[in-house]
Amino acid sequence: MTMTRRDFCLAAAAASACGALGERALPGGKKRWYKGNLHSHTYWSDGRAFPDQAIREYRDAGYDFCAVTDHNRISETRDFWRKVEPTEGGWPPLVCRRNFDVYRKEFPWADVRERNGVTEVRLQTMTELIERYAKPGEFLVMRGMEITRCGAASRHMHMNYVNLDAPIPGIEKAHLIQQMPGDWTNSRITRHARDEVAALAKSLGNPPHLCFFNHPHWRYYDAVAQDLIDNPDVRFFEVCNNGADFPPVGLLPDDGLYCDRFWDAINATRAKAGQPLLYAVANDDCHFYPCTKTEKPCTFGEAYNMVRADALTPAALFAAMEKGDSYASCGVDLEDVQFDGKTLHVAVPAKKGVAYTIKFIVTKRNADTGIVQTVSIPQTGKDWSGRPARTVPIYSSAIGATVKSVSGKKGDRVAAEYSLADDDLYVRARVESDERAPYYVLGGKGAMHPKVAMAWTQPYR
Repeated sequence: MTMTRRDFCLAAAAASACGALGERALPGGKKRWYKGNLHSHTYWSDGRAFPDQAIREYRDAGYDFCAVTDHNRISETRDFWRKVEPTEGGWPPLVCRRNFDVYRKEFPWADVRERNGVTEVRLQTMTELIERYAKPGEFLVMRGMEITRCGAASRHMHMNYVNLDAPIPGIEKAHLIQQMPGDWTNSRITRHARDEVAALAKSLGNPPHLCFFNHPHWRYYDAVAQDLIDNPDVRFFEVCNNGADFPPVGLLPDDGLYCDRFWDAINATRAKAGQPLLYAVANDDCHFYPCTKTEKPCTFGEAYNMVRADALTPAALFAAMEKGDSYASCGVDLEDVQFDGKTLHVAVPAKKGVAYTIKFIVTKRNADTGIVQTVSIPQTGKDWSGRPARTVPIYSSAIGATVKSVSGKKGDRVAAEYSLADDDLYVRARVESDERAPYYVLGGKGAMHPKVAMAWTQPYR
């Protein structure tokens, strides 16, 4: 029997969820691991699924929490109807007949009408969806937005905020990509967005929320480490996202770990300045879902967050993440992560036929944090729309150096620890398996995406 793309996506996500569930209860404590995704898209912007379908997919795959984060939209307009078209068309996609027929069959209560011979379907609001799908203590659904802007030389900047129940003033009236003044750099746009989110949160009474910098190596970006060095109040970024797909050139590695090097360059500088370290999240940024047939790789479930918290609430989850009690993953579930202020301990449960390596990564206090070289990557081909070449900074190999590596045999549990040396600025761990990452199993070709399933702990000091 041939496995369909939908079957594979759901089986992979469910297997991953079950692997984590078996280790959620922590001995002697009340906290447990919760699995979730904080970046996804629907027909409210440029996703290829109805919001009901997207949320159902995460729930049915065993996730504990999810957030819908459409571009520049919060999705609370109760009278928003989309026409059903024969095909998807270009970008943003149209609601095509094929996907509508699947939706109507699986969600018979959907609001549909005929106007002048055209079928229209109403998109459910986030309020309606939360009421329908969220169950306290079992499944958490959160509103969110991907702030999507374009500044100098057509370079994009995207940031997500989650669990604020309103849009940034004025942004929902903008296009799905809001054009900023032509001289605005990514650093300035990032600072402006972070200030807007802080102001919005304050206006709402400062509810628990999370804000993070998205896919820094997406092909329409020119994000560099300096953008987040300039913005130390940005505390999270996506270390793994399927959008990281510009081609490796020159000194750029083809192992999918340039994001790691970007991360260490920021944290080395922040640590020397006594600033808060940058933490990682991982999200599938899903646009194509198992429920909708497509020739594109289905990225559903390929990257996710594991958070150790005492309750399945935004307050508990985000408080844990802000303390570093979480890890990011693209297919590896950890048994435990502990840091006692000196020693980082990491354990990976045994998985039949799979071998793991735990690598401890540090930057020494005397390491040179300056740029040692730059690589120019031309933007060629019709898909680049005349965008300028990007210039990527290369940092010293002393930034983010592996100081200890512990490997196990196939089918073995692996555990290791590393104690901070006096000259270490911080330590973090990356767990690498010998399994291909889900994105590549499904046919992905993102050159800057990890080739094998991995997990990343937060940095500690």
